[in-house]
Amino acid sequence: MRDVRLWVAVGGFAVATWLVAPFILGRRAPPASDASAPEIRYVCRTSGEVFTLPLTGELVAHPGTGELSLVPAVYDERRKRWCPGPPLEVMRQQGLLGPAP
Repeated sequence: MRDVRLWVAVGGFAVATWLVAPFILGRRAPPASDASAPEIRYVCRTSGEVFTLPLTGELVAHPGTGELSLVPAVYDERRKRWCPGPPLEVMRQQGLLGPAP
């Protein structure tokens, strides 16, 4: 009788592990390459020019001047123009890092 209970316990543990392990371990996403980085709009803080560049960070160098003056932009429907946006983390939370119109 003792052997049966042991095998039932081992079998139950194996089934529980098989059911729970995928949720704990999960599948890892492949590492992102530069080619797969989404393109977003950046606006220059000094001139107001708008650029479409790969998402690389909060502050990006201006292609013409080399100054760190480009910040992520959001489109202002009321003014019909691109404006400097909130930090990238806030944009991710609000779902603003979608495709540009």
